[in-house]
Amino acid sequence: MMIVITKQNETGAVIMTIINKIKNIIIAAALSITIASPAFAASTSGTTNVTVTVPEFIVLHYYSAITLNFATPDSEALNEGTRSMDVSWDGKTSGGEELAAANLMNAALELDGNNTTVKLSNVWAVRGFSQSGNAKVEVTVPAGKDVMSLDGSEISISNVKVSDNASTGSSITTKVNGITKSGATFGNIEMDLDFSKTSRSGLHTGGQYTITATTI
Repeated sequence: MMIVITKQNETGAVIMTIINKIKNIIIAAALSITIASPAFAASTSGTTNVTVTVPEFIVLHYYSAITLNFATPDSEALNEGTRSMDVSWDGKTSGGEELAAANLMNAALELDGNNTTVKLSNVWAVRGFSQSGNAKVEVTVPAGKDVMSLDGSEISISNVKVSDNASTGSSITTKVNGITKSGATFGNIEMDLDFSKTSRSGLHTGGQYTITATTI
């Protein structure tokens, strides 16, 4: 009987050893799975509002000097017809119609009583930023700068206007269209020139106009 009991104890011990080993294997496997598995990430989010303050800013492009070169008209010889005159023996003549301003034939170029209106195309441009998206552009002639002269020969400047091909006047409201060159607004200057006191050919100097661009 003692031998039987001893064998049973040995068998039980073997079984327990096997069971313990199986437990250790299961625990090790579970730990391995836990370590290898990725952890669940914590996450949160926030929203940021973005605003931009754009300053008022304007760029004016202009020419600092402009020379107007008028085309040369053809010289003419106008035949005023015939005339019959009475002559005294002392050499004095009378009779017949004399040449006078009122009866002169018209030449190809006539400026009597007429000013010449000149349009200077695309001589200024503006771009930039403003509260309204517009700018005021105005033109003025400084005191004493409305006459160009050469040795007593004069050309007077008057009725100077600014234009953007939509509006014309001494002052206009025009679009600035942002700061890009491709969006710039281009404009013109118009003026009347009076040649009634012009007697000399050559360069007449002294004229001037001022362009001012203001954001609005």
